Amino acid sequence: MSTGVIGLPLNVQKMVAGIAQAAQQLDVANALDAARAIMTTDTYPKQRAVRVDLPTGGQICIGGMAKGSGMIHPNMATMLSVLTTDAAITPPALDAALRYVTDRSFHCISVDGDTSTNDTVLALANGRASTPLISDITTPDGQAFVAGLLAVAQPLAQEVARDGEGATRFITIRVHGAPSDADARTVGLTIARSPLVKTALYGADPNWGRIVCAAGYSHIPVEPECMVLRFGEMVVFEYGVPLDFDEQAAHALLDQPDVLIDLDLGLGDGSATVWTCDFSYQYVKINAEYRS
Repeated sequence: MSTGVIGLPLNVQKMVAGIAQAAQQLDVANALDAARAIMTTDTYPKQRAVRVDLPTGGQICIGGMAKGSGMIHPNMATMLSVLTTDAAITPPALDAALRYVTDRSFHCISVDGDTSTNDTVLALANGRASTPLISDITTPDGQAFVAGLLAVAQPLAQEVARDGEGATRFITIRVHGAPSDADARTVGLTIARSPLVKTALYGADPNWGRIVCAAGYSHIPVEPECMVLRFGEMVVFEYGVPLDFDEQAAHALLDQPDVLIDLDLGLGDGSATVWTCDFSYQYVKINAEYRS
């Protein structure tokens, strides 16, 4: 895994020496040090762990750490995460579990809509829990494992968005009524990466038009006449018609550290939730001075 300034070669001698030094300090007690060590513009380390009781008996642990704060958008970003478990699980089952969980966690966040040259999510299992081997994630033990993995990965992904460069608000965008779950996620991420939406949210401006507009250019066929848009529980746009809502009350709903945007497309049963943050002056400052 690697991150840093694009195109700047790493100091190989320093890396080789550092790897040897780090290997001598491998210990459970140093987990927080590792989470800190991978930080770049992150303001705090991100880690999480859970214990899972398996239906067939026994208990497993799942833990993880992540870094990421800028250049974050699904598939390619400067985001790194390592998930570990002492469960006994086959590589194909672990791969299937990780893909399922990633689609509902790390693939559902955006800080700035900007992608980079690498991102990595690794899942490692050592089998030291001595529990029954999981070879199929559709079994009761497999489902328990997936639920535990999601309980680690999803909060880690949310923390990446919450700690976005210069962020002042953590924003949950809930899209439902889409033709499919994939379509709902595409609409949500299009809204999440819109600079006009993100700057409006920084100013707590209830400018619903920017959100409906972003849904419209998501390349998913949508119908404004079917949409219902809410800020929190307040309906601001319904079935193609803007409502005469209380602007000050809407501003107050958005002028919070945690903001909810709910968009019902009215077209099907697909749903997805994505997480993002606002754009502040500080984001520009951090990235304008990134190398200096």
